[in-house]
Amino acid sequence: MTLSDAVLIVLLADRLHGTDTAIRSAAKRCAKKLPRSQREIVFKIGNSANPRQLVAHLCQHLSD
Repeated sequence: MTLSDAVLIVLLADRLHGTDTAIRSAAKRCAKKLPRSQREIVFKIGNSANPRQLVAHLCQHLSD
């Protein structure tokens, strides 16, 4: 799994479920499958008090 895959999964969890719990769960599952050097941002989403806001910020600043 790549970091791009993990970000896409987290964005889809937000879009489909729209709950903090779903986003946290998806982020934590994905973080375990990433190389250690790429886990930080996904763990930050999973451990955030407001992951929907963090995902929205991330989505606005994605490059094409």
